[in-house]
Amino acid sequence: MSIPVVVTGLGSVSPHGRGAAALWAGLLEGRSALRAVTLFDASVFRNAQAGEVDGYPAGEGQPPRAVRMLCDAALEALGDATGLGLAAAPDAVRSAVAAQPGLATAALVAGTNFGGMSAAERALIDGSADAGKASLDGYLFGTAGEAVAQAGGLSGPRMNLSLSCASGAAAIGQAFDLLRLGRAQAVLACGYDELSLYIYAGLSALRAITTETIRPFDKRRKGTLFSEGAGAILLETEAHARARQAPKIYARVLGRAMNNDGYHMTAPEQEALGIKALMRAALQDAGVKPETVDYLNLHATGTPYNDKIETKAVHDVFGARGREIPVSSIKSSIGHTMGAAGVHESIAAILTLRDQKAPPILGLDPAEKDPECDLHTPTNGPLSGRFKTILKTSYGFGGTNAAVVFGSV
Repeated sequence: MSIPVVVTGLGSVSPHGRGAAALWAGLLEGRSALRAVTLFDASVFRNAQAGEVDGYPAGEGQPPRAVRMLCDAALEALGDATGLGLAAAPDAVRSAVAAQPGLATAALVAGTNFGGMSAAERALIDGSADAGKASLDGYLFGTAGEAVAQAGGLSGPRMNLSLSCASGAAAIGQAFDLLRLGRAQAVLACGYDELSLYIYAGLSALRAITTETIRPFDKRRKGTLFSEGAGAILLETEAHARARQAPKIYARVLGRAMNNDGYHMTAPEQEALGIKALMRAALQDAGVKPETVDYLNLHATGTPYNDKIETKAVHDVFGARGREIPVSSIKSSIGHTMGAAGVHESIAAILTLRDQKAPPILGLDPAEKDPECDLHTPTNGPLSGRFKTILKTSYGFGGTNAAVVFGSV
């Protein structure tokens, strides 16, 4: 017998600002949060623009920016789930969580590409053994999860995933599995990454960064732009959420899937075999027929291969409806937030279900739309509709693919 799973808390730190509401407002208003990098000198790379998050200065003796962003996103999600506002102090959140044992024992699944990479950079630059050890401790992938558990007063088991840019969606899928297998009553699913010189240099060397701007599904598209941030979603069994009288239930999590097509380090498989298999497996896991899906929140990086191949997968899986189902990509608004991307995009999908509005795609000129990307891509403001079932997809370097199916309450 399936155990129903619901979403009861949302938290975000993104280039649009702190808070899920700030993220959602920026997306609906069609604002771009991309700007010139200030954290380091990016002038020598393919593009000097990215999506930075303000209010998290780098500095000697401070925890990595990635850890601080993740803690704030997690505290917002926990506060949201307990009826506290965004401005609630950490001790208030901990007290609210402690008052509900089912939340205090929540599990945590965190996904990231690079962990606290800026801390590792400091270790290399400093050179001293003591400073190096402290910096490397900040870099370790488990550091952020431990910091979140301490900040939120969580005592449950913790897991850390690093599956490239599929990490965030994979973390939500793992949280969903823990719940429906009866191994937890509540799980905080998180994704996070920060910008740093090392990260940006590597992505530029891989030629994944566009030389201009992100243009999903546009025939002029040349690549993506990367960003930093963190996202957190609290998932619970519906029985647990109802029993504790959760202040909000945003959506249902209906199913998930993950695979790896093992094709190439960075390029997607040309016939979309892995992506098609992923979409079909997620829908089957959710017990959802393709004809009932009414919105797609796609990975859509704006790279020449990804958008064309993802379009092919949509057509093969959804048939003639592939040209009719509204599609969004939020990367042209906030950039590609790497390990946080799947969580930020899932928050957008969940709020689409709540508000019955889909955000527009920036950077895409309808007159320049690629004929090989013939999907329903709204560009002129938010699209209103009747959205009940959403498929969210994410893909990562190395061939890892993850998908989650969300449904309205």
